[in-house]
Amino acid sequence: MPMSLRAAALRTALEHALDEPVHALAIPNGIRIQVPAPDNTDTGRWRAALAALRTADRWGSNDTTDAPEIWAVVQDEVNS
Repeated sequence: MPMSLRAAALRTALEHALDEPVHALAIPNGIRIQVPAPDNTDTGRWRAALAALRTADRWGSNDTTDAPEIWAVVQDEVNS
């Protein structure tokens, strides 16, 4: 599935905000984007990441490994 402009913009914004590689995965009806979460004390990166995440349809975080992640889902505008 080609990445929508909105998903690509979110991916780029998170890459710039966090200076980390951002992974994108095609899921049914959209794209899931995930990236390692910034350190809890890095409020500047968190602010920038949250500003970018607000453009997603859904977003959150998980801490199931040694490296907490933040994730976002952008729904496919054509099929949603």
